[in-house]
Amino acid sequence: MPLRFECPHCSARLSAKSDLFHTVMDCPECGGEFMVPAPEDIKKATDEVKFVCMHCRRKLSATPDLFGTEMTCPFRDCGEILVIPDLHGRIIEDGEGS
Repeated sequence: MPLRFECPHCSARLSAKSDLFHTVMDCPECGGEFMVPAPEDIKKATDEVKFVCMHCRRKLSATPDLFGTEMTCPFRDCGEILVIPDLHGRIIEDGEGS
């Protein structure tokens, strides 16, 4: 099965079989030169969640180990306490669902 990846220049969706891994090619869309990645070269998606501070509306992010915990908004002019949602944007309150 071919490996699917994006051109590092134009983000065109491309694919290549294993015999092309680590070879230099030109993108068929933009002509930019790049090395075809192997599976181990491709950055894996993280479970990091992006969310917005409900007080100042600024964008924040957190890793799974922080889901459901309280934090202080890092922006000095806000500094409000908020609960970090899970990967799906859910905030579970104590006693919810019982």
